[in-house]
Amino acid sequence: VKEIGWSPVRLTPEGSASCLRHLESGLPVLHWHGDTFDLPEGAQLLASTASYRHQAYRWQQHVLGLQCHPELDGATFERWLVGHALELAQTGVDVPALRAETAARSGTLARQAALAWRRWLAEVGLASAE
Repeated sequence: VKEIGWSPVRLTPEGSASCLRHLESGLPVLHWHGDTFDLPEGAQLLASTASYRHQAYRWQQHVLGLQCHPELDGATFERWLVGHALELAQTGVDVPALRAETAARSGTLARQAALAWRRWLAEVGLASAE
């Protein structure tokens, strides 16, 4: 199933205690994929969606794996629209609606993702915990 568009991730209890807690409370995140992955042995599942159980995981101390796209910004998104025009057409995605939703949601996502990235950097010892 292609998962292209905005929807929230459901955090596991481990996800709610992780840096990804900033993506909680129903905050929609951009999804753009049609495949999935198996968790590495010993990994902690952090987030899922209705379509894909494995959206985010942590493995050991320094690995944070994400299938969803909290890193999205406006310029990147426009490049994706151009680079994936055939995929979008084949899957019937309403590009004007997706563009409008991205404009409406990407600012909030950017702020929350920045908090998550700072927290993750602090968790792995690459930044202060402030």
